[in-house]
Amino acid sequence: MLSLTVISPQSSHLQRPSLFNDQILSLRYSNSKKEFRPRNRKNPPQVCWFSSKDSFFLPEFSVSTNISTPHKSPDADFTDITPPSVSRSVDSDELVALLQSCNNVRQVRRVHGVVLKCLKYPVTFVENNLISVYLRFGKLTEARKVFDKMAERNVVSWTAMINGYSRLGFDDEALRLFGDSVSIGIRGNGKMFVCVMNLCSRRVDFELGRQIHGCILKGNWGNLIVDSAIVYFYAQCGELPSAFRVFSGMVKKDVVCWTTMITACSQQGYGKEAFSMFWRMLNDGFWPNEFTVCSVLKACGEEKALKPGRQLHGAIIKKMFKNDVFIGTSLVDMYAKCGEISDARIVFNGMRSRNMVTWTSIIAGYAKKGLGKDAISLFRVMKRRKIIVNNLTIVSILRACGAVGDLLMGREVHAQIVKNSIQSNIHMGSTLVWFYCKCGKYDIASKVLQQMPLRDVVSWTAMISGCASLGHEAEALDFLKEMMEEGVEPNSFTYSSALKACAKLEAVSQGKLIHSFANKTPALSNVFVGSALIHMYAKCGFVSEASQVFDSMPERNLVSWKAMILGYARNGLCREALQLMYRMEAEGFEVDDYILTTVLSACGDIEWDEEPSSDVLLAT
Repeated sequence: MLSLTVISPQSSHLQRPSLFNDQILSLRYSNSKKEFRPRNRKNPPQVCWFSSKDSFFLPEFSVSTNISTPHKSPDADFTDITPPSVSRSVDSDELVALLQSCNNVRQVRRVHGVVLKCLKYPVTFVENNLISVYLRFGKLTEARKVFDKMAERNVVSWTAMINGYSRLGFDDEALRLFGDSVSIGIRGNGKMFVCVMNLCSRRVDFELGRQIHGCILKGNWGNLIVDSAIVYFYAQCGELPSAFRVFSGMVKKDVVCWTTMITACSQQGYGKEAFSMFWRMLNDGFWPNEFTVCSVLKACGEEKALKPGRQLHGAIIKKMFKNDVFIGTSLVDMYAKCGEISDARIVFNGMRSRNMVTWTSIIAGYAKKGLGKDAISLFRVMKRRKIIVNNLTIVSILRACGAVGDLLMGREVHAQIVKNSIQSNIHMGSTLVWFYCKCGKYDIASKVLQQMPLRDVVSWTAMISGCASLGHEAEALDFLKEMMEEGVEPNSFTYSSALKACAKLEAVSQGKLIHSFANKTPALSNVFVGSALIHMYAKCGFVSEASQVFDSMPERNLVSWKAMILGYARNGLCREALQLMYRMEAEGFEVDDYILTTVLSACGDIEWDEEPSSDVLLAT
């Protein structure tokens, strides 16, 4: 039995660490293997602190305040810091210097004691630094105690606390603090506004973010970082026109704000705009970073733009990021989505390190290509190496199992889904319904559907389509009725599947009812719904209704022509069938052997002339 360890990511499966948090606010992206710094910043300072000369310092903008940075154990010996004797006087700058030397919370607390004993009167910028260093070690309670006891708080104090709550995930409290600062008349500065804009971006709070944008404009706080935060906010809210307006008005741009726009276009399905922005960025002399490359590769995959994807791959091999796991994963995903699964496998095999998303991308690529056995084989290797899987991995492997009819593996995966209590996931449930229908297990599919706490149009359509294909046409129509009673609106796939069931049952009254429902939605203009209607009416002997649907279709494909021609032939209207065959050829569609054989067998006494005379063409 397989054993799965499942995680449920909050973001799309190719998303890197937050671009805005790590590059705009911290201006640094680091992990255990390497460090990235923007090219336009040389020798960034290792430590920045509040000082009497610089009272506008904000922790979130300093590399020294990254809470995730590893530090010594709090129980380490306190040998590297020697606090001054309480008997001699000590100034504020010396205390700040001591604070900046702290390597753990124990040391901070000891210096905090010295501050309380040595300073006769509280000094705001020292207390601001105490808040900052406590937050650096994630000690929100201690920081809040310092903040609450301050005799005088300035904008830096408020910004530090708001930023601390935000960084540690207490968004509601951060917004409450911001509201308190506004109510007592604290005038925000650019750094406070960036912090609150970051909160609005994460919460997709469009109204508050727009108000903050107004305050920034009114106070003339615009600069590169502030403007980049505004661009990011509008991009996160899906307001690309607003993001473009702010971006276009920026006096100065850097690779981060360019990448923000490219990423937004890529994530929201505007691949061509992402390409355009990328070429403009290169023409302006900016060199892409890892985030930029991943976003452009994502756009290449979504747009099936294989040529630019290959060109970017060549540039990566020659100059950039050869062993970056995120870029390698993006390449695998791009090739898989473009249908070049062999190239995806070459990149996959050549990667020095792979993560969960890399494995999921190649498995999903094989499953989408119909190569279920290869996907299952890779999945087994993934599990032997004890690599954690996510929901997309499970959905992909279930699709692979359905494609090859591997019921045993699918059941094992289903058992692990139940074990890990993720069966309530709507995408997982829909895929399970589809899988069991593909394997001919109608009863199990129906049970899975009924046990789902939430069902959407995909879940219901999987069941209706499965029933229609398995010969349970009456049950398919029952499920359609139940779906509509729940208030779920059918889509074009639902209507076409239900109409196929009506055709098999020759239930023209129910077919007409479905036609009337579809007539009130955009689904009626869908070529597959139109073809299914033609087939249903013709099968039930209502040729004139089928002909009306055919003539009213905004576009027709081979299936539409075939359905109408065969409908005429099977209902004895051989002349009309023959005329429509000539018309079909005249409009550029090839009459295949199946159509020709069916028409000739139904109308044995007619002759098919592959090059009809002008009289015949005029008659049609």
